[in-house]
Amino acid sequence: MAFGHFYKPSAMLDLKLRPSRTLAFLLAVAHLLSLLAVWLLPLVPAIQIGGSLLLAASLGFYLRRDGLLAAAGSIQQLRLDPECNCTYQTRNGTWQDARLLGSSMATPWLTVLNFSTGKSRLARHVVIFPDSADTESLRKLRVLLRWKCGKPSRA
Repeated sequence: MAFGHFYKPSAMLDLKLRPSRTLAFLLAVAHLLSLLAVWLLPLVPAIQIGGSLLLAASLGFYLRRDGLLAAAGSIQQLRLDPECNCTYQTRNGTWQDARLLGSSMATPWLTVLNFSTGKSRLARHVVIFPDSADTESLRKLRVLLRWKCGKPSRA
């Protein structure tokens, strides 16, 4: 029996992301439901219009950055080493070192990666559905997150 096809924990994981139809659809549905709620509430029409414009801007921003990976700051490639150190590449070609946070999670249908870059107090997030990358890379990512990086961080 050959064991060459198993994940080697000493190897660097290189994950290339692609636009996700699932994420784009869910973003659109969430924003449309929020828009419906704004218009069903008994609010002044000026507030409803303002809320609608804010929701449209939010949908455009997140759909472009996270769903379609078309914005300059969209994360398009990830590299994780066995010690859970991470670098990611944005659409504009820059690489950023980051620390994977313990709040990241992995399931067969959804993986959420949370990063701290040190440059900002805000964390960066990557939402990965099965249509966001190839199946084998996603499996390796889940194994790495669950068995190597899944330990809670100590403050």
